Amino acid sequence: MSISDFDPRNSAVADRTPQAMNNAIGLVLARDFERAQAEIVDLADYINYDDWLDSREGLQIGNSMAGVDAAIVCVSLSSFLEWRGLTGASSDQRALDAFAALSLAMRTSHSPKVLAAVSEFDFAVRPLEVAAFAGGRDYRGWLRRRQAMRAKAAAAGLDVEELPVRLGAFLDWCACLGQSACEAALDRYAELLLEYLTSDPAD
Repeated sequence: MSISDFDPRNSAVADRTPQAMNNAIGLVLARDFERAQAEIVDLADYINYDDWLDSREGLQIGNSMAGVDAAIVCVSLSSFLEWRGLTGASSDQRALDAFAALSLAMRTSHSPKVLAAVSEFDFAVRPLEVAAFAGGRDYRGWLRRRQAMRAKAAAAGLDVEELPVRLGAFLDWCACLGQSACEAALDRYAELLLEYLTSDPAD
């Protein structure tokens, strides 16, 4: 199974903004810059990677002068594109910075809590296949219960992030492991996927 199996049409969270929105400036590896220019709309005007890097470092200096401690965070272009497809985020540097902030939060958090988000479409067509939905009679009820879980985790001091998942890929994952498609497994799947997407590309 590949993370490419995820269907952006099933995204439950569009243009998700991570908690630490202003503390990161996204950067991709030099070898991926040409592809990035084709995928990220506002990179087309830069002459080359060094030109873009100067701009990113200038933004960091500008933020510092404004009292914002913004770190430059290197992210995988492929992972950014997968995350963008899952969340419905925009194809610009603002989204790249949002993904960088999320990556920074995941890499530095000592107690991250990742909750899976599912679309209303998936909920409607697959409720009998996923035991995770047993506690919700309808999609609104499911969302209320998940919001309560998020609030409880935040109150406990956990850093909470959400990631939309494609249920077909989740069910395939469960089948490969021979485990039931329970709510805990759904969130564990989202956690593993998000850890993979936000890992340091140099690792």
